[in-house]
Amino acid sequence: MPPEPQTANPILSESQIADLKLAASKMSGSTRRAFQADMSRKYCAGNARQTERCFGWGREGVQLGLEEQRNGMVCVGAQAAYCGQKRWEETQPEAAAALLALAEAHSQQDPTFRSSIAYTRLTAAEAIRQLQAMGFSGGQVPAPSTMARILNRNGYRLRKVEKAKPQKKIPETDAIFANIQANDGQFADGAVKRLSMDCKATVNIGDYSRGGKTRGDNKAADHEMGCKEKYIPFGVLDEDSGQVYLTFGSSSKTSDFIVDSLCRVWEQMPSADKDACQCIQIKADNGPESSGIRTQFLKRMVEFANHTGKTVHLLYYPPYHSKYNPIERCWGILEQHWNGTQLKDAETLLEWAKTMTWKGINPMVEFSRKVYEKGVTLSKKAMEAVEARLERNAALPKWDILIRPVFG
Repeated sequence: MPPEPQTANPILSESQIADLKLAASKMSGSTRRAFQADMSRKYCAGNARQTERCFGWGREGVQLGLEEQRNGMVCVGAQAAYCGQKRWEETQPEAAAALLALAEAHSQQDPTFRSSIAYTRLTAAEAIRQLQAMGFSGGQVPAPSTMARILNRNGYRLRKVEKAKPQKKIPETDAIFANIQANDGQFADGAVKRLSMDCKATVNIGDYSRGGKTRGDNKAADHEMGCKEKYIPFGVLDEDSGQVYLTFGSSSKTSDFIVDSLCRVWEQMPSADKDACQCIQIKADNGPESSGIRTQFLKRMVEFANHTGKTVHLLYYPPYHSKYNPIERCWGILEQHWNGTQLKDAETLLEWAKTMTWKGINPMVEFSRKVYEKGVTLSKKAMEAVEARLERNAALPKWDILIRPVFG
């Protein structure tokens, strides 16, 4: 029998259906089935046949995705599960974790966000030397050629990047980086929750080109003048679990927007992680809304420490070096993920953000319509009470700040 003709879903426009189909085409395996099952439940009442007619996806795959969600089990093909030689990262997980930590400490994101590659100064020979210094030896450490391939396939490329080279350097730059490295995860067993946070450039909503290629509608406006709808992305990366939290704000990028979003991230974290945590370590760049001298931001962070009951440790990257902040890597992945689509409305923006993956994990995405007032500052007298709660590093007072909670 000939296949049944596709029929559009009355809830969705043809453009929205094309966007969802494009999103699914960039996934594979269980990730694609889970996405198709979510769309089936949302728009087609969980009916696999109706989903096939609406989106053109095979109903067998959609039905399997629905069953996987109902049972909480993920089907894995026999060949994928049992065949092939295992990679070094799988056979030596401890050494692999140490290697990736080394590479991450020396990496920065391409500032154009046109590539998800992290450029690192760590050579294969130096990586081997440092792993051996940590006690890994023999079959645990690969040959230099293999080490280079391992770094490359994990996204760490060794190449000169002129555009990523900072144009300026302050006298404290080296000391700031040394301080970050010394404080980074200094306690074990989850006692320190390592977070990296930052805002991305404002995203314009409309039929604008974001570069990349698409199999869908490829006609876009030739300029972005007169854009009326814009959203500010704010992101937090849990460096230990790999979970990314994204908030898209419809108002202004302010200290209050940043801290309100941070509070929501804290509430979403697993209870076990929050109970084990004694200190929340936050890495940030020295942007005007969250710097170590921004009065409203520091006031809100004191309130955040009191709210969580945890010590808050603020570590700032030096000026012109914000691309070393780990969350910047996630912005690069997001830009690559949605660069072939036109973000015509807020729903498309959020759906694309939800389907991005960082270390195999989808981000937790929220939308904020709260209106924030710009230019909020504290008087000198009000700031004295806030400053009394700040324990500034004597050598780096603007780049290393400790805030202890006050109960009651």
